[in-house]
Amino acid sequence: MQNIYSTILLNTNGGWIGLFLRTAILLIMIFISSCGNGSVAPAEGYQVIPAESPQPAGDRMFGIGITESEEGFGSSFDVALQAGIQVIELNIPWDSIEVSEGVYQDPMGGVFEAIGFFGYYDIDVMLSLAVVNTVHSTVPDYLSGSDWDSPEMIEAFNNLVDWVLSEIPSNVTVISLSIGNETDLFLSDDAWVDYIQFVASTSDYIRSSYPDIVLGVKNTVMNGVVGYDLFHVQQVNQYTDVVMLTYYPQTSSFQVMDPEVVHSHLEQIVISFPGREIWLNEVGYQSGSEYCGSSLSEQAEFYHEFFTAWDDCRVNIKLVLIDWLHDISGEQLDEMEEYYGISDPGFLEYLATLGLRYHDGTDKYAWTQLLEETGARGW
Repeated sequence: MQNIYSTILLNTNGGWIGLFLRTAILLIMIFISSCGNGSVAPAEGYQVIPAESPQPAGDRMFGIGITESEEGFGSSFDVALQAGIQVIELNIPWDSIEVSEGVYQDPMGGVFEAIGFFGYYDIDVMLSLAVVNTVHSTVPDYLSGSDWDSPEMIEAFNNLVDWVLSEIPSNVTVISLSIGNETDLFLSDDAWVDYIQFVASTSDYIRSSYPDIVLGVKNTVMNGVVGYDLFHVQQVNQYTDVVMLTYYPQTSSFQVMDPEVVHSHLEQIVISFPGREIWLNEVGYQSGSEYCGSSLSEQAEFYHEFFTAWDDCRVNIKLVLIDWLHDISGEQLDEMEEYYGISDPGFLEYLATLGLRYHDGTDKYAWTQLLEETGARGW
């Protein structure tokens, strides 16, 4: 999906940032003794599918995009811990940080200060600096006339990275940085050439200055691997440390694909990037039935098939982050509709029903199935 979980949700629903800051001290003093993976109680009306030949988590990393329920961030975070999360991701547009040439701000009401919270729980942070954010470029206005591979564009982005990383709290581990978010959905064939050079130049600087940070460029599976843009995605990944992808198996009309397709898709990803480490920075499957042709049971089945397929590809696919924990609110859906400029009912149902749980904080079948899968593998 064109993931604007951080870009829109944080930007327009700044309440969770405020809640972060107000409750961090309280929450870090709480010893969470009930967040381990115990037995999974079946959801009413749903029989949990036993994990199929589960393989130990080992060196794989797992996370969830923590969208808030009506009960707020604290409760939502506690719920996410039950699944054994190790990482979260923040996707932040460039122009929300650099507000004019060389002038920077902590965006979205103080997101960099707020992520100090995660350090207290040993949860690592992935940063996506959204130079391109799905359907838009987010370069600051003063660079709007510059080519991607121009010296001024490259220098400005390197300066941005320096500033951002200087603002990260000392107790937080930033494990990765993505140079753009789902760039394949925005770039034309001609623009790809310049963008690849932009990535080559900026990655050289970042790698030499911050050698512990893993670099990537987020692209989509459905367009950039199994679709028509594989060549460009392979080319840009010559300059990355890992291949970063987002995965939402659906048609162009937002109809879900059969859950079992995940096996062939993951195999195709591995084949397309031989010998490379692969991260699935976003994985999601909606439950909406009216326009997307899914259901609560089908969404749960997808996560069973996904973890089984991940086990088979565990040598190459080392990180997965599920989007989202909760369905978003109606207000947030309206904001996304405005951002994308798309009112297609299938698209809106897709965005509205990606959560593993409902917005009111109750479980969908997918959540109980996911707990079965993560618990069986030791997360």
